[in-house]
Amino acid sequence: MNKIVFITNRLPFPATDGRKNMLLQYIRHMKEIYPGSEIVNLSFVDEPNDLKHQPKEIDRLVRLKLPGFAEKLYNVLVHSLIRRRWPLQVSVYYRRKTHRQIRNFIREEKPDFVLYDMVRVAEYWTEGKGRNVLSYDDLLSLRYRRQLDWFQYIPSILGGFANKLPDSLKRFAELKFVQKKLIAFESEMLARYEKKVAPLFDHLIFTSPAEALDFRKATHHKSCHGIPMKVEPAVQTRGSRRYDSNKLVFVGKMDIPHNSSAAVYFCERIWMRIKRQMPSAVFYIVGKSPTEEVRRLQDEYPGVVVTGAVDDVKRVVSDAALMIAPLLFGTGIKTKILEAMSWGVPVVTNRIGSEGLDASHGEELFICDSEDEMVQCVLRLMGDREMNDTVSSKSIQYVARRFSGAATRKNMELILS
Repeated sequence: MNKIVFITNRLPFPATDGRKNMLLQYIRHMKEIYPGSEIVNLSFVDEPNDLKHQPKEIDRLVRLKLPGFAEKLYNVLVHSLIRRRWPLQVSVYYRRKTHRQIRNFIREEKPDFVLYDMVRVAEYWTEGKGRNVLSYDDLLSLRYRRQLDWFQYIPSILGGFANKLPDSLKRFAELKFVQKKLIAFESEMLARYEKKVAPLFDHLIFTSPAEALDFRKATHHKSCHGIPMKVEPAVQTRGSRRYDSNKLVFVGKMDIPHNSSAAVYFCERIWMRIKRQMPSAVFYIVGKSPTEEVRRLQDEYPGVVVTGAVDDVKRVVSDAALMIAPLLFGTGIKTKILEAMSWGVPVVTNRIGSEGLDASHGEELFICDSEDEMVQCVLRLMGDREMNDTVSSKSIQYVARRFSGAATRKNMELILS
């Protein structure tokens, strides 16, 4: 294989969040499998300052431009609202000149393999001699549909995506009653679009093998694969893990709705019950871009610390008694949970958080069905060092078994072969 192209909706580096980590994993796996190949990244640039972090595995980077205000507005009005052809996120990413740029690139350079990152760039599909792959990440239509059940805890349903909307539309979209209509509309449009574009691609990739299986059944696509996040677990040492028994953490990019809503929900419904029984407990909300609602939590609830971006997430999280992941909605395998388990930090989550994992409740992590159960599990892990050490050790072993580099690379080899 001589040339591999990645078309990404934002820079796949640096490794500051789960999606960028996932894309870098794909890129590095491909470079390991075909070390002599040239990897070219055609990307929209979300953060120009990040260009200096381009990894050595990417041989060339070609910058793509988003549509201007007029074209975005036209796409939204005509293709989304009138013709009901594209989800909103496709409309605000599609630019005719950019499609022409991609088409010319593929015709001239004839790549052997082209990976499109998420359905929002699927409209840029271009026929060529190589294989085309669409990475869904996870089923956004399902994620959005689940948001409707927990709408009161969502500061903004659009998260960072709101910055891609025209200013006038963004102000309108921030109205709560409008947001609820928008999310229902987008979920419906995405559900149709996800299935509609699937036949264009030779292979489909999801982060969750369970979601890949469900989608294959729904679409009858012949090549639908789950490639989970590669997580290399910590080397286990003898003796107890050193941690602060008063410290629990939540981790995530804090302008993303499923993260911000989880933090707000946990503080409103669960945190004070823990604090009353363990007054010395401190809850750290770790992650960049906290919304105003998240920042306000440290003023409204005692013992809450909102850190914002940190230089080393592992350093901040590794000495915690546990990580809490009370996710109200979401899809796919949650990278934050796997990373904490790989560092030996016990995790307390719920059915949404554990989706896609076959870890054993009470042994490798705790999966809670109620708020009462979550309070009890948190207090047990903070107060029982022997149990904490046991769960820590077993969580590392689980990640090593299921999510090491060797375990995640085999499906990428299948797609490339």
